[in-house]
This record gives sequence, C-alpha cells and structure tokens, in this order.
Amino acid sequence: MRSETSRTEQEVFNDLEELCASRGYVHVLAKLSFRDNLVIHPGKLTSEAFAASYVPQRTIRTEFSTLLGLMLKHPIDFGLPAPAEVQRLIDHTGELLEELHACFNQPMMAALKQAFEETQAGLSIEEASPFLRGGVLREPIFYGGESAYSFQYRDFAVERYAPDDDWLFANKGFCVADARAVAEALCTLPNDKLLTVLDQTRGADSAELSILSGFTLSLEEIATAATVPTEIAAAVLAAFTVPEVPANADFKTIGDFNLANAYPILRAPSGDYVSLQSYGVVEALYDSPYYWMAADKAYMNTAFQHRGDFTEAFIAKRLAAVFGEGNVHRGVNVLRKGDRVSEIDVLVMFADRAVIVQCKSKKLTLEARRGNDLQLRGDFKKAVQDAYDQAHLCAKSLNDPTLRFVRADGVELKVPALREIYPVCILSDHYPALGAQARQFLTFETDTVIQAPLIGDVFLIDVLAEMLPSPLRLLSYVNRRVGYGNRINTINELTILAYHLKQNLWLDDEMNLVTIADDFSVSLDTAMTVRRTGIPGEHTPEGILTRLKGTLVGRLLANIENRPDPTLVELGFLLLSLSGETLDDLNRGLRQIAEQARKDGKSHDLTLGFDDSHNGLTIHCGPLPNVVAAEKLADHCRRRKYVHRANGWFGLMVRADDGLPKFGIH
Repeated sequence: MRSETSRTEQEVFNDLEELCASRGYVHVLAKLSFRDNLVIHPGKLTSEAFAASYVPQRTIRTEFSTLLGLMLKHPIDFGLPAPAEVQRLIDHTGELLEELHACFNQPMMAALKQAFEETQAGLSIEEASPFLRGGVLREPIFYGGESAYSFQYRDFAVERYAPDDDWLFANKGFCVADARAVAEALCTLPNDKLLTVLDQTRGADSAELSILSGFTLSLEEIATAATVPTEIAAAVLAAFTVPEVPANADFKTIGDFNLANAYPILRAPSGDYVSLQSYGVVEALYDSPYYWMAADKAYMNTAFQHRGDFTEAFIAKRLAAVFGEGNVHRGVNVLRKGDRVSEIDVLVMFADRAVIVQCKSKKLTLEARRGNDLQLRGDFKKAVQDAYDQAHLCAKSLNDPTLRFVRADGVELKVPALREIYPVCILSDHYPALGAQARQFLTFETDTVIQAPLIGDVFLIDVLAEMLPSPLRLLSYVNRRVGYGNRINTINELTILAYHLKQNLWLDDEMNLVTIADDFSVSLDTAMTVRRTGIPGEHTPEGILTRLKGTLVGRLLANIENRPDPTLVELGFLLLSLSGETLDDLNRGLRQIAEQARKDGKSHDLTLGFDDSHNGLTIHCGPLPNVVAAEKLADHCRRRKYVHRANGWFGLMVRADDGLPKFGIH
C-alpha cells in the first residue's frame, strides 16, 4: 500500500471524479464489484473461501460508494470499452484509491510527531494522544469497515419499519416487507446471472460481453423473484433508484453527502435496473425510510418514537432468547417515593449478575466525518456518553435499598444482592469507528460491583446472542471483554468476538496492548452467513464452541450454563477461562475419579489450583448423602484455600454414573 503522497486529498478526489467520468466506467465498477464483493465457492461455504474478501487490494464499501457517487455527477456512457481499456481504468482506480488512503494517513503522521513533542514538553501520554484529533479519526471512520452484515440490514428493516407501514404505503406505494423482498431479489438474482455470464465469456466472442449484464435486471425478473406485483416492485425500485443523471452535484469532497448511499440503483438505457452493490441496497433499506418520514413534519415525531421503540424491543427480544423472558425487563422505572429517578431501557438479571442496557438512535453527522473535533465529540456525547451516564446512574441505583424498580406494565421487580453489574450502551445504527472513539472519548467509572461498559450496536447484540446463546457463555464473554477494556485495539467489536470464539479471549497481565486484525473475523463471518442465509457450510467456528463437545467438562458446562445459581455461574466463569491444556487435565481427572467411584463404591476427589485466577477447584465424587458430602466438601475447600493462600475456592459434587454436577459451593 502506498504510504505517502505530495498531493492533497482534494487533488486526488478531483482526479478520481475525472476518471469516473470516463466512457464505459460503469463496466469498471461492475468488474470491481464482481472481484471484491462476491465469494465464489464450490459446495459448502468455508472460511478459506470467505478469506478472499479480506485481500488488501479489495475495494471496501465506502470506496465503492465514492466511485459510484462520482460517476453519478456526469452522464453515464454505457458503451463497452476494449478489455485493455477496462483493465487500464481498473489499475488507475486502484492507484488513486491507494493515494487517497495515503492522504487520509498524513494527519496521523503529523499528529504522532506533535504528540511526541508534547510528551517531551511534559504533557501526559493521554493528553497528547494523537487519536483525540478529528483529522486522525477520519481514517478509521472511512476505512474501518462495517459493523452490520448485509442480511442484518435486510431483515432488521422489517422490524424497524413495520409500525410505519401505513405511512410507507400511503406515501411510497409499498410496505416494508415488500421492500425487503425486492432487496433480497436484487441481492440473489445477480448470483445466477453472473455465473451465466462467466460461462459465456469462454466463447469466441467474449470480448463483446460485459460483467455488467450480470448486475442488470428487468422489472419483471425482480418482481417474479420477490413474489410481489410489478407495480409494487416498481414503487420500491423508484424509492432507491437515482432519479436522473447527472446528479450528486453537491458531492464535492469526501465528507459531503453522497447520493449513491441513498440511491444505490441505476437505470440502464434499456430501462432495466443496475444494482452493482447489494450491501448498498440493504443499507439504504435500513437507513433511508427514516429520513423520508422525518421530512414529513406531521409524522416526524411518530417516526422518531417508532425508531426508539424498535431498538429497545429488539435488544429485549434477543437477550430474552439467551436469558429467558422472565429475566429480561424492558422500560424499568427507578423510583424514589413515587418520583422517577431514571429509567432502564432493558434490564437483565441472572443469578447475582445484572446487565443494564441503554439504547440510543444517534448517527455520526457529516461534519464529524469531515474531522471537525468539536462535532465529533458532540456526536459522541449524544450517542454514547449520555447513554453511559444514564446506565451508570441506574447501576448505582440497583444496590440502593431505598429505591423501587417498576416496569412499564406496573410490575415491581425484586433486585437481589448483585455481585457484578455490566453497563451496556447500544446504538441502533452503524456508527463508524465506534470502538476507536470510545477508547479516546468515553469517561466512565468502575468499582468492585459496577464494571467497565460495553459499547456496541444492535448488530453486535444480535451476533452475541446468536453465537453465545446461554447466560453463562454470554456473561462470561462480557465479563472478560469489559475487564480488558482498552487493552484490546481493534476497529470492530465483532473481531474481538471472533478471536474469542477461536482462541478463548484471555490476556496476560503483562500485555498492555493487543491488536487483532480484521481478517480474524473470517470464521465468524462464515458462520453467521451460513446460519442466516441457509447456504450450506461451516455453521460454527472451530474453537471454544466445539473443543469441549463430547467431553465431561463440556457436559458439565452444558448442565450449568442455564442455571441461575451464583456459585455455578462463578464456577462456569472459571472453567470457561481455562486453557486447553488445563481443560484436558480436568477431563482426565473427572473421568478417573468417576471410574474409581463406580468400581470401588468409595469417595474420590480431584483438586486443581489456578495461579492465573488465584482460585482453585475441588471435585468430589462418591456415594455419600448430599448433606454429609456438602459438609465434607466445604471443609476440604476451606483447608485448600488456606494452604494455597487463594482468593477463592470452588467445590463441586458430581455423580459417579455420568459426571454431571449435583451441587456446588464457593
């Protein structure tokens, strides 16, 4: 990748615009989309096949939208250039995009130099941090990738806008389910058409063929695939198709509004529709309807209310799928003598843990994307800091016996003594470089009970609930993720989750900063795609979800991971943090004491100490009655804790016949 340039960002941007106005440039975009957005694989979808989408030369979504937006500024010539000319245009596009990236990196180099000089002059490292500058954050904002999968945008849009169907039909001529069906057709139809085009390119007249025809669809094709009437399909397409070209005249700098994000579909001279980037279509489906409704002053407040309701309802639904509906409460009022102190959007209580979720429907403004320091901080305060401040206030309230907690339906909640409380701040939209901004701007407090916050969006919560579908596994991950805080450096929270699923998230105390590359998400991307699209393939990443399958420890965890017993939750946290080697030792030991107890009918113990966690575990297996066994096990654990000078010690009574737990102590 090009590391430096003597030209300004605007000079490179202007050259890109001139290039995008070239005759037949739409064919260049078609080839780039085919090369960079499609994963071709024989048979089942694998991580190896998906890895092709992480090659460094790939044109990312924001770059592609920029090229499309610049092309819209001029009349589009659909004539097919000679193959050599198409390749020349592709190569020159890549060179200019690399130079544009170098322009984005220049403020970082200058800021690093300035930070060094400021620390030499006496400023602290935190005060001199280059990442506090808006010009530096423009790079991760533009190049940091997406937090949502395309199928999440496609499917969540229905839940988000279903309450607005009456307005949509009256003003746009379709319901949101119709729009979803058309969007899905635009995503799937090119797959078969492109394979046909590829077969045809092997013929003698292949020079006359264009990849563009694979992205070109007739109204009848789209309506049939979407199973909607043609007039409904036409109404949906009209809402997301560029009205006329030339257009997008206000797109003069990289930070300006780009019409291509709102209207990602083109009309060909034949009248057919050209959909070059399916991700842009579903993102517009998720984002644009709100702005249509917000422009209607009479409906604006209703649309805003529905937007907030969606976020809370969606989060509550996904967390209820993990913790059970009885443990998830929406709209909890915090009351003191009848007066409301605050409100918890979504409250989860399980065993002696609580999760407080505060939701916001805020987006990063164009001015902030341009690098305006004050606007960046102002947007972050409204989107994240305010949500955290409310979450922290509610977290402190949970252990205040003078307060009452009443749901919106009037049900009063009984709050137990809580060992840990996790504040979580969730946004309803993709917020570029959210992790990087949270590391630099978020001010938060912790104590022995209230943990550091988790910052994310609805898409993250959806993936967490999908891949960690039990209370124990989800709480254990959140516990470790927030415990490591800013020691993990990555743009996207999904990358950290992907690492956890593969390697089990654990950092040595001496590790001050760990960077996880984006391509670590390949296995998670594959699993989510297989689960949500129905494509045959790798359903679960190899790692923590598969390693213990069929083992005694795996069966033990499966037996306790949904049980709201504080001792078993704490034990589960310990077991899930163990290394593979230690788990192998534990499996062998469990098997041995169970076999011995079955053979001789006597009691047998297994004890392991864990220096890293300053805890230990004693497992008892034998024929003693529960009352006697519990007393003996407790005495054994107390003595072990004293001898090892440990912070805590776990005791577990298991059955000899299957090795599953009967009870635990801590």
